[in-house]
Amino acid sequence: MMVAQISDIPKRRSRKIPAKFIREEVNGKPYYYKGYKSVINGTKQIEEIIGSSSLQSILVMILGFFVKSKLDKSKYLLATNEAGLHLGTKNNIATDIGIFLKEKVVLTDKYFEIAPEVAIEVDIKIDTNDIEYVFSKSEEMMNFGTQKILWVLTKNKKIMVFSKNETTQVLEWNNDIHLIEGVVLNLQHLLDEEGINEML
Repeated sequence: MMVAQISDIPKRRSRKIPAKFIREEVNGKPYYYKGYKSVINGTKQIEEIIGSSSLQSILVMILGFFVKSKLDKSKYLLATNEAGLHLGTKNNIATDIGIFLKEKVVLTDKYFEIAPEVAIEVDIKIDTNDIEYVFSKSEEMMNFGTQKILWVLTKNKKIMVFSKNETTQVLEWNNDIHLIEGVVLNLQHLLDEEGINEML
């Protein structure tokens, strides 16, 4: 019986994931839309995975309106709708809500190339169960110049707060969180005012 040489055995090619499934690239590492594997295997359409959930979209709207109502409009601009941030080569991310210093902003048809002072993320929208993504993205944003990042996690009803030169905190939704001058967030109070808690 002839035994095939190792060099004669065809190598199994790893399937390259199309770039359209990349949601963010953090420090050169691609992160894919949550559910992209279902699109590849044909059980979902791409339109089913690139949008926000109903809960995510409502929370972003409530948070955005609240921050906008409290913000010093002469000093800050608020960006929503998954504002794109270009942090550098192979470092392109999005943020649900960003508070920018007005004096630094130049509006173009491209991603922001400056850091928001504060960023708010509602849930993890990429295909991973690895908390490393949260830390990696937050660290890159702080290195870029962001002073504070909030991660609102709906499954656990927790808020992770990353701040420059401060210990990372994991808080309850009913904690007061100082976002920026003149803006103190209490998510539980906002949800109570909107009557959202009864819908969760």
